[in-house]
Amino acid sequence: MSVARIYRTGSPYNGNELAEIDFEQSADTMYLAHIDHKPNKLVRTGHSNWAFSDIAFTPTLPAPTGLSVMPVTGNSVVSGDSYFPQPATYIVTSVNDVTGVESRPSLTPVTVINDLTLKRNYNSISWIGATGATRYRVFKADNTQEYGYIGTTTSQSFTDDNIGPDYSDGPPLKQNPFEVKGDWPSTVTFIDQRLLWGRTANHPNAIYGSRSGSFENMDISRPLKASDSLSFALVAGRVNAVNQLVSMNSLLALTSDSIFKIEGGQSGYISATDFVVRRQNGRGSSRLSPLVVDSVCFYQTSVGNGVRTLGYQFQTDSIDSNDVTIFSPHLFRGFDIKAWAYAQEPRSIIWAVRSDGKLLCFTWEQEQQVWGWTLCETDGSVESVCVVSEGTEDRLYLTVRRNGKLLIERMAATRWAEVEDCCFLDSAVTYQFEEPAAILRNLDHLEGKTISALADGKVVSGLVVTGGVVTLPFAVRKVTAGLPYSATIETLPLAVQGQSGWTVAKVQSQARAVIRVIDSRGLKAGPTDTTLEPLRGRTREMPGQPNALRTGLLETYLRPDLNGGARVIVRSDDPLPMTISAIYLDPSVSE
Repeated sequence: MSVARIYRTGSPYNGNELAEIDFEQSADTMYLAHIDHKPNKLVRTGHSNWAFSDIAFTPTLPAPTGLSVMPVTGNSVVSGDSYFPQPATYIVTSVNDVTGVESRPSLTPVTVINDLTLKRNYNSISWIGATGATRYRVFKADNTQEYGYIGTTTSQSFTDDNIGPDYSDGPPLKQNPFEVKGDWPSTVTFIDQRLLWGRTANHPNAIYGSRSGSFENMDISRPLKASDSLSFALVAGRVNAVNQLVSMNSLLALTSDSIFKIEGGQSGYISATDFVVRRQNGRGSSRLSPLVVDSVCFYQTSVGNGVRTLGYQFQTDSIDSNDVTIFSPHLFRGFDIKAWAYAQEPRSIIWAVRSDGKLLCFTWEQEQQVWGWTLCETDGSVESVCVVSEGTEDRLYLTVRRNGKLLIERMAATRWAEVEDCCFLDSAVTYQFEEPAAILRNLDHLEGKTISALADGKVVSGLVVTGGVVTLPFAVRKVTAGLPYSATIETLPLAVQGQSGWTVAKVQSQARAVIRVIDSRGLKAGPTDTTLEPLRGRTREMPGQPNALRTGLLETYLRPDLNGGARVIVRSDDPLPMTISAIYLDPSVSE
């Protein structure tokens, strides 16, 4: 990352407002919502061309112009009871059949007087076409202020020879519910070809949806059509501020007090004329953006600092919730999660930034019903995270405040060919020299820190950065240098049922541990932190060569440690890979 460049562009948001921005992306357009700003979008038109702009909420297709109507009176009676001229007012809209977008009506309606009940009398309507239109829809108002549909044409003219308006099909009417401050939304999502917004200052429990297939169009018709924009409020005994909207099989509204499910009625999809809102449970959500992993939604509760899941249960035909912090409450007690991201490949991990700058790692394998939290400590404070898919992996990007600097760092790849290619150091830099060298430069971000290095597969520790430089004790071709950390695995106290009952609360003396490893090296094991001993590392390596990676079973006899439950601790203090798939204990239990 030392050769990366930062692209900068102007933004309507202040730095202290970034945490409250909600966003949803569609290709190169990202829609942004903040309660103190108009709905905004960030559009990428090139690798170095990004721009913010307010959303106009108008159809993308222009209306026809130059509308004119010529009454033709081929059969008129100047006097008598058979001639009753009546006014008729016309407007025309453009339609693009590819995108399905319909424009607003032509700007100025035109009214003419004619008696269309007589033969050979008609009104000839013409207009100037709109760019992008494939056809036009014509509407007429007969002695009323309401317009009804009278026909469609692909040309730029239309003849009305006494066509009766269909008042159940009216033209789109201009509408923008977000025009003034207090009506600006704070959350956004997509569902059923609509862009949905929620939670304004004036209406915290309101949800608004765009016209179907037209994300930046909030127009409606009179009477309402299924494809029109929609709006409704969530009502369930309390004011439920819509903190987040989540698109899954149905729309989930995560409010400060409850969880609501919004789905289509008989049509099966949400429309302006057919939708159903049902309250699911009373575990409200915080403002932290939820994560959707497969068919499960993760969210942080509004009270209690916990993390829960939302998923459909066939048995109850409802959205059920599960607390996934129940086995690790100490990691969340008194802390909030201020940012998180999900890396699907290759490990299926949620990375979460705690309010004190610590990084939490949550492994989630739903099919195997395996999950658990880990605390990742580092010399610095993590401020934010995001995940970017790169090749065959999802890579974690972090902003970390270290040594008085704010750094953008990227998690190292989990897949590597040789041990010298791996990286198990924080804030690390990798060097590859054409000729062997011992001096490592460009380490200014670690000035004054004691670092370690993996040099041609050999571990070097105790290096102090001075003037952005460290010197290795020997010349190498490839080296990775950075802040060291310890990776520790500790088993829970062993509880098994023997001939005299369970081993719980009985004195257990650990005798042997068998550890199944995969491509690992440099491990220590023991019953306590102070009794760790190195596991066998060398097998058939030549003198001077680093230890080879081990795969298989490593057996060790542990020093006896009398306690109320046998356990083993496995640790790696070196920048080397450690993957453990199983640990087997063979304790001696006092009967």
